[in-house]
Amino acid sequence: MTSIPTRLLLLLFIITIPVSAEEFSFDASEYEKKTFDFSGYIEGKQEAIQLQPERPVYTFIYPDEPPRHWLNRSTGTVDLTGKINMTNVVTDIHGQAVYAEDTFVTTKEYDHIMDGGIRWSPATYYSLDVGKRVQRWGKGYAWNPVGFIERPKDPADPQTVREGFNMLSMEWTQTFNGNIRTLTLTPVLVPTYNNLNPDFGNGKYLNPAVKLYLLAWDTDIDLLWLSKGARAQSIGFDFSRNISSELEIHGEWAHQYGFEKNTLASSGITSLSADNPDSALLGIRYLTAHEVTWIAEYYHNGRGYNTTELNTFYNFEDQAVRTDAIAAQQQKAKQLMQSGYSKANPGENYFYLRASANEPFDWLYTTPVITIISHLDDGSFQVTPEISYTGIPNTEFRARAMLLSGNQHTEFGEKISRQRFEIYVRYLF
Repeated sequence: MTSIPTRLLLLLFIITIPVSAEEFSFDASEYEKKTFDFSGYIEGKQEAIQLQPERPVYTFIYPDEPPRHWLNRSTGTVDLTGKINMTNVVTDIHGQAVYAEDTFVTTKEYDHIMDGGIRWSPATYYSLDVGKRVQRWGKGYAWNPVGFIERPKDPADPQTVREGFNMLSMEWTQTFNGNIRTLTLTPVLVPTYNNLNPDFGNGKYLNPAVKLYLLAWDTDIDLLWLSKGARAQSIGFDFSRNISSELEIHGEWAHQYGFEKNTLASSGITSLSADNPDSALLGIRYLTAHEVTWIAEYYHNGRGYNTTELNTFYNFEDQAVRTDAIAAQQQKAKQLMQSGYSKANPGENYFYLRASANEPFDWLYTTPVITIISHLDDGSFQVTPEISYTGIPNTEFRARAMLLSGNQHTEFGEKISRQRFEIYVRYLF
């Protein structure tokens, strides 16, 4: 019997086949601010994942399943955004419904709110916002060391929509003549009380934070601060500057006070230590004459684990999945995974490289991309070639492969998958 996601894929394919070519037309009313605005997309995705059942992470994620080398997954997503524009008040909400099915599990989530709230703008230079928001602090493409009050990006797909946190923010902007042309002050409160923002951290705190933006000497600059509370106190800055019309350079620096890290010793004993780590990013964006955009970034994760610490954890994992290992050891390994050892990019030094070509070889509406993410300390890496096509109105096709390379006891070598292939079709409205 055809599964629901497969039916969705077939339906999306049928409804996005154009009957005839559309002629270009201009309607000024389309660019006017509408009182009611509704948009979104329907997406069907199919994945084929080559698993590594010999890795400990497979046993921890699928403890009751036999070894399996390939996993097929089908996903259907409906993403909706509604907005009401009044004179000086904007109310909006953005939600998703997702159905995913594979050999092991079926997940359904039909009422997930990604972000939304109310924004009041009594003047052109001042606004007040309350709701679930993503602030998007930082100038980095793959990583943001200064993203103190947001969920981390997925470096393998940085443009993926992220869920926000409930917060109260204000924005005040002034413009000037001279070297400093624009100043914007954004104070924010991210409260963690009872069931409010449980993913942000523990404890009852208001968690105030501030961003000061300056357009100074033709350079975008942010000064950022997060108070001590549910997360460690943090300060940082970022910048972005166009050296020429083709070349842009950007960077970030963050310093944290009393950041707590759980570390495993070779004896199997864990300890919680407080440190004051520095994290930094430096990157460039370059557009060639043939419309190929290159993005390169170096990222130092001061909160990460060095290769010795990671290797200690990998050895502990190996011992925990042995048939004679005690249940407490397996549970401890799972807890260590969740505490940071198995999060995206848990190491210290990384390199990111992305090249995207706009309609190369006269391939109209086609954009091929290749991305490389390398863990510089252990030599493992991930290569992701992909291609997208937008030649059908309101429709995007995308195919990509995620190819991981690394020996045992390296970051990308210890992942649950060795290869992942996916294709999706998205219809926007």
